[in-house]
Order: sequence, then structure tokens, then C-alpha cells
Amino acid sequence: MDKPQTKRVGTPAQPATPIAWEKPDSSALENAQNGDKPVVIFFPGEAADQNSDSYLSDPAVKALVNDKAIFVRVAYTSDREKAPSASPVPTCKLTGDNPTRDYGVRTYPTFIIADKFGNECNRIESKKPTAKEFEAFFEKVSSKMEDNSKKLQKNLDAANKAWTGKDRKNALASVMRSFKEGLVGYDPVEPTVRLYNELLEDARGEISRLAEANDVKGLKALKAQLKGTDAEKDVDEAIAGPSNTSK
Repeated sequence: MDKPQTKRVGTPAQPATPIAWEKPDSSALENAQNGDKPVVIFFPGEAADQNSDSYLSDPAVKALVNDKAIFVRVAYTSDREKAPSASPVPTCKLTGDNPTRDYGVRTYPTFIIADKFGNECNRIESKKPTAKEFEAFFEKVSSKMEDNSKKLQKNLDAANKAWTGKDRKNALASVMRSFKEGLVGYDPVEPTVRLYNELLEDARGEISRLAEANDVKGLKALKAQLKGTDAEKDVDEAIAGPSNTSK
């Protein structure tokens, strides 16, 4: 009598090793800056597969983690309410209270390729990128950073030149052009913020003088110059002051 056939059982499939995602906090940026590496910021949607630890299981992609870039995952949120702060001074979007809102993410999945400071350089939407696609974007980060730095420095030079000539209006305009870029971390950023604060200090002095003189016309002219700055509310309060209600 033939012996019953024994069914051979193969080696059980090993679970995919998940990517060691970093959290969207200052330590991730410190690692990026210390290693002079770009940051991949992953925004998964609500779908279960995108939130699975094995979503990016390609060994070629996992080989890029920490070697070529810092990989960060941001938890899904539907909150798109604007931040309460009205200050135009840029802050880091990655380490803020709502990166999804601040990066303007509305499509899932979204992968943002950022520089080592968290500034967006490129993004990939509605698809799972390959290792080659990631690396192609990594190669573009350096030139993007050079362009950003030159742009910020050009605006700072223009602002300093205007302020040297006591032209606060055009100095502020150049500063605000830089702020609208929303960039942080670059060498020209800190001196630009210092100049901005100096310009506002000077403007607030003028606000006080005009308010004391009940010069509502002058205050309104100054308001146009200060639109969008942290001193706009100060000039509004001066215009609405008790002594100016009848002006």
C-alpha cells in the first residue's frame, strides 16, 4: 500500500520590514541638516493601505531611508482652518501645528520633497513613487536651494539699499516679497527678519507721532504702507482712537 503523500510546506512569507518613519518635529530636521539631506514628507489619506506600515515596502525605496533622505510621515487630518497668527514672518511648515494645511495638501497620497529646512521643492501626488523617481527629485534639491538663497539675498540687498536711503516703503516691500516665499532656514532669512522688526519699530514711532497730532489722513496713508505687516493693527487702532472718531 502506497504511503500517503506528505504535503510540503514552504517557508512562511516574512512580513515586509516597515520604513522607520520619523515624526514631523525638530529632531527630523536636525537629522536632515546634520546629514545635509532632503526630507521626504508623506501625507497619507484615510485609506487603510496608505496607513499601512508596508505601504512603501519596495527594498529599493527603503534603501533610500536615512542613506539618501529623511523620511517623515504626517498623520491624516481634514483640518484646513487657517492658522490664528496673522504675522507674515515665515515659520517652518513641517514642525507647525498642522503641516497638512500649511503645505496645502488636498490630494492623497502626497509626497513632498523638501530641503533640509523643510521648504518644499517638489511634490508627487496620487501615486506611489519608485526609488528612481525619489532619487531624481533628490538631485534637484541642491539647485533649488541655490535659487532660493539667491532670491532671498536679492530681496534683502534691495531692502537694505532702500532703508539706507530712509525709504521705508520700498524697504518693507522688498522684505514682504521675501516673506511671501514662505522660506525658512536660509542665511538671508534671519537678517531679513531683523530688518523687518527695525522697520516696524520705526513705523510704530511714526504712528505714535501721527496719533498725537490727530493726523488721521497721515495715519491712513501709513496704513497702506503697512498692509499685511504686524503693525497694521497698530495703525488701525490709532485711526479708531477716541480722539480720531470725528475725523
